[in-house]
Amino acid sequence: MSSVCPYLYRDERDRFICSVTGNEVDPGLMPCLANYRECPFYASAEEREAAPAVEEIPPPPEAPAVEVKPAEVKPAEEAETAVEEIEEGLLRELDEIEEWATRLAERWREYEEDARKLMRMWEEASKTAQWAERAISNVIDMYEKLLDDLELRLKSGLLSEEAYRELREEIEESLEKYRKLRSEVEERVRSVERLVLPHMQRVKVAEAKPDLGKLRISLMKLEQMYREGKVRKETYERLKKELETRIKWLEQLAGEGA
Repeated sequence: MSSVCPYLYRDERDRFICSVTGNEVDPGLMPCLANYRECPFYASAEEREAAPAVEEIPPPPEAPAVEVKPAEVKPAEEAETAVEEIEEGLLRELDEIEEWATRLAERWREYEEDARKLMRMWEEASKTAQWAERAISNVIDMYEKLLDDLELRLKSGLLSEEAYRELREEIEESLEKYRKLRSEVEERVRSVERLVLPHMQRVKVAEAKPDLGKLRISLMKLEQMYREGKVRKETYERLKKELETRIKWLEQLAGEGA
């Protein structure tokens, strides 16, 4: 049995078209291939079509026995041997591919679990980093205000030049230390974020694509119901806008945006 939906075809512009709905589809994101029996349009089309009567075809007349000479048997045996060798080689190759695919599926499952764990860790670390940066910035603001206050105290004669220089040197030293610390924290956060983001993107794309297929089927079904007069125009336009907005967002997430 074919793994391709019988209602899927290519038009003259090399587009994939669903003959049930008349719409262009993406077989990679729609259940047009191995899972096409899950598609509601396939199911409805199958229900509408009555199974044609099968005309019984009489068996062909038995051919008279023909004596096969040894010279004619040898090429046939060689051909059969060649086919068997090809089949054995193909089966070995398919076994190897199957083994690799199974192994990769397991690795991908483990990777997704680890990537989601990494995402949770990063979310917590990001919150902590934001809090730390705010705390450091508050300390920097405090020392900057102390410098301003020091200037005022010097001008008002409340501090001697010597005391002013000593205090200013201490404050500037602390100020420089915290400014450097803030820069180090910010740079460290950006550095780690650059490593985390690709993993986050891969997981989000993997999650987005199945949802894309479901939403596109829902949109196609909505359009069909509207054409059949089963949905009011106001409801159709509202639902269509919601679905298209969601689809567009997922397309951008999955890197399919124009």
